[in-house]
Amino acid sequence: MEEKGKPALKDLLTNNIFSVSAYLTVLNSILGACEAKIKGEASEVKKWNSGHVYFSLKDKKDGSVLNCVIWNYDYRLCGLELQDGMEIIATGAPDIYKANGRLTFKAKTIRLVGEGDLKKQYEELKKKLESEGIFSEERKKPLPLFPKNIGVITSKQGAVINDFLNNLGRYGFKVKMIDSRVEGEEATKDLISAVKLMRLEVIDVLVIMRGGGSFESFLAFNNEVLIREIVDFPVPVIAALGHDKDVPLLALAADKMVSTPTAAANLLSQNWQILSYQIKELQNNIFNNFENCLVGQKNEMKKIFWSIENSFQRTLQLYDGLKQKICQVLPKMLEYQISIYKQKLNYAESVIVHNNPEKNLKLGYSLARVNGKIVRQVENVKIGDVLDLQVFNGIIASKVVGVSKIKK
Repeated sequence: MEEKGKPALKDLLTNNIFSVSAYLTVLNSILGACEAKIKGEASEVKKWNSGHVYFSLKDKKDGSVLNCVIWNYDYRLCGLELQDGMEIIATGAPDIYKANGRLTFKAKTIRLVGEGDLKKQYEELKKKLESEGIFSEERKKPLPLFPKNIGVITSKQGAVINDFLNNLGRYGFKVKMIDSRVEGEEATKDLISAVKLMRLEVIDVLVIMRGGGSFESFLAFNNEVLIREIVDFPVPVIAALGHDKDVPLLALAADKMVSTPTAAANLLSQNWQILSYQIKELQNNIFNNFENCLVGQKNEMKKIFWSIENSFQRTLQLYDGLKQKICQVLPKMLEYQISIYKQKLNYAESVIVHNNPEKNLKLGYSLARVNGKIVRQVENVKIGDVLDLQVFNGIIASKVVGVSKIKK
């Protein structure tokens, strides 16, 4: 493709007459594709009121010089206080300024070259942030007890996000992830942009994570602008950055620091897990108490049944005792009562026999009746009534011819 494009570009340049401005525009379009990383020693560093920084990169071997500029926003993101004599790597592309025809390398990022210089920069920023209380525990926000909505910033490439999700547990979490580069020249801008976007989401906690790596690979997480974004974030931030000796400054500033994505997942899940265990324990207690209650009621019912059975047995025993007593006493009582009644009957019989009118009839007495009624006094008859006179061995019919009273 490049070989085929060369004749076309050559034809364009040789077959046309350009104005200065048009020619410079063509050159800049070509130079824009010449992005590169340039290593050199910074010199003539000048920071303007606008925040833009102009400097030169000098080749230590032959003294070659490249004029450079880095705009204010990009410079702040680099987190580097550029000074003369620093050996740096600038990433960007060349451009010709039309007003004076000067070629300038427009840097997007700058960073120190030597590990010693990087660590010096790290220590200086650490001391600065520490003096402001950025790492103080009193400043940090507590994690919610039962987070539900989780924001995640990491690279979707690799095993980090999978490790996190696989260990998060099934507690109904809602995860909002923003993909970001976590290493390299553009990582800082990506991370800051992701944090700003995450501010628009409704989340309970934010997790920023990546796997382990060298000190240099964590440069983006030692950026002052990114750190201040994290400090001012509205919800608690967990930093899950695999590190060994030199802890990234972002991790120190985060509300909670863990070493791996798995640890972050476990941290978010632990209260849910404890709650789940407590619910199961309460559930078991409820069932056990209910079972104990049933057993207790069953025992009470048994006691009641035994009490009723014992009472019934005692009643039967009492009945048997009474029955035996009745069987022994009743015949005697009946015999006694019968003898009493027999004596009374005999007495009654003797009275009846003694007072029987028929006995008197044998002695010569008679009974007079009128119309079947016994005549007791003279007023019971009148002259002409027929009297039936009952004597000992029969009845004599007679007629009343006169009535007279006996004077007493």
